[in-house]
Amino acid sequence: MMEFFVDTFDVDAVRAVNDCFPIAGFTTNPNILARSGRPLYDLIEAYRDYVLETKQKIFVQVTAEDAAEMVSQAKRLRAFFGEQLVVKLPAVREGYRACMQCSRLGISVCVTVVHSTMQGLVAAEAGADYVAPYVTHIDNIGAHGVHCVEEMVRAFERAGRGCKVLGASFRTVEQIESLADVGCDAVTITPETFDLLIAHPSTDLSLRGFKAAWREAFGDREITDFLPRL
Repeated sequence: MMEFFVDTFDVDAVRAVNDCFPIAGFTTNPNILARSGRPLYDLIEAYRDYVLETKQKIFVQVTAEDAAEMVSQAKRLRAFFGEQLVVKLPAVREGYRACMQCSRLGISVCVTVVHSTMQGLVAAEAGADYVAPYVTHIDNIGAHGVHCVEEMVRAFERAGRGCKVLGASFRTVEQIESLADVGCDAVTITPETFDLLIAHPSTDLSLRGFKAAWREAFGDREITDFLPRL
């Protein structure tokens, strides 16, 4: 089954999505946090409260550029958020080095900003729990994002790797549907996209027909009005 994550800085938006949809947690990145316009100290405290309450995962990206400092930040983030943390490391030389060290320390890792199948394969071999290919970004550089994800999924299965593919960066719902079709393990999407996943005009049309038929037959009464009194 596919895991769904909310891609946002806004924990209130995460709560709203969680009320209606089966999510596994939420993801952040430096760009999202920089655009939040909110005090980061307050946000981080709210994030911890949420994940401790729900036991869902939170993805937080390191901001260091060398492996030693990446690992140091990962340790501190893990101490703060607990087992719900998945630390995000970039798909670069120092990131892979940090990934191997974090894996040995038992810190869950997502290797992020992945733009090729080989980047994902190396991450899986380095001990990553997730790899995050940026589907639309891959399309934009002339490759095929969905095909890249499919290659990773198949390669991980053949190699017996438990690493999950976390699709990110979508332009359309059709891209997400295509990822589901090729066996992608997880996606992270904006809060607004969740409603688009389930929207269909034929569903709305059918519901209007049900409502009209019911009102014509039974007026303003509801189905529970016809239950026998106990």
